[in-house]
Amino acid sequence: MSQMSALFKQAITTFTCKKEIFHQNLEILHAVLDKITADDVDLHPQFMKESLWMRPNKAPVTYIDIFEDDKVSMGVFILKPGMRLPLHDHPQMYGLIKVIAGTIRITSFSLYTELLSENQHKNRLESDSVMAERNLEMVADASSEPCMLDPNKGNLHEIESVGGPAAFLDVLSPPYRTPITGNGPRLCTYYKVIKEMEPRIFKLEKIEAPSWYWNDTFPYTGPQVP
Repeated sequence: MSQMSALFKQAITTFTCKKEIFHQNLEILHAVLDKITADDVDLHPQFMKESLWMRPNKAPVTYIDIFEDDKVSMGVFILKPGMRLPLHDHPQMYGLIKVIAGTIRITSFSLYTELLSENQHKNRLESDSVMAERNLEMVADASSEPCMLDPNKGNLHEIESVGGPAAFLDVLSPPYRTPITGNGPRLCTYYKVIKEMEPRIFKLEKIEAPSWYWNDTFPYTGPQVP
């Protein structure tokens, strides 16, 4: 079994298992993901050459779709030098990131309102701004263990390439567009920081997807999953 097949199998197990063994399986998933390398996804060396990103009309981000169903999505993001994924959210989702090439910087926020009642949570979804606590900045490369967000902690983040192109494997559950009971599909919302209200507490405002952010796609050529 390939490392990617093992990762896929554990991801499905983790996000479909009973609640009482979920965290145990999440730890196993984290450990399996930690073993993934650029070779395991057949990351083409061209993506780590700065000359590629200098080509006219080349998108600043490339996405490689590996797998997606209504439980799990898996894919690789590749960022040009100095590019970032804009500050965005993951509504009631878990996410794990493993850097497979280059270096990234992660700036994340945890929403205060995620722990409120269902009605208050719905009000947050309808509001144009949110309050969030800024977490410690993280810098990660291929030698780093996977980074993780959950429905409460680090649920908003931006990811920036540092010192050259960077690539990371992304595992999300449930995927975007899957429904949240009573609130409709999970949609990706973008934010900008408005001001610091008190130490580490910031007001964030919802915005449209930034015009400077767009991506192209590249076919997955690694081991088949499932």
